[in-house]
Amino acid sequence: MKRERILIERGLSSLLDLYLGYKLKIMEYNERIRSSGYYVKPMHVTYKKDSSGRKLKYVYFGRYWYRLSRKRGRVVWAYLGKEKPEPSLPDPPPNPFEGVSVIVVDDENVEVKSETLQLLARIEQSMGQPGVFTKLLLENAGSG
Repeated sequence: MKRERILIERGLSSLLDLYLGYKLKIMEYNERIRSSGYYVKPMHVTYKKDSSGRKLKYVYFGRYWYRLSRKRGRVVWAYLGKEKPEPSLPDPPPNPFEGVSVIVVDDENVEVKSETLQLLARIEQSMGQPGVFTKLLLENAGSG
């Protein structure tokens, strides 16, 4: 059974605006651990084509650990996994977006599962800024 997805028009900019506060915290964290050679990337993006040939962008939020090194003057990223690779590293900031994944359609619209919409609305509310995700969640609850 295929899960229903909800299309959020112009949802990418709303998502990235909501994400900005966490992004700044993770940038500060990466600066603190810079000398360790590790880097935590809070977002992973892949591209796929759908059956009609349309290019879709899949965005996954989480904690993706890398080891950075230099080879012939170039930075090399080695993926290490989702768990902190070195116990002596300080813990990264809590990630309220952990597990969020969206499909970006036509550069600005996003498709999400209903569980993802609920999580995004909770994040908005926890930050004291109910917005597009909370409004859409309430609209969907009223139409069900």
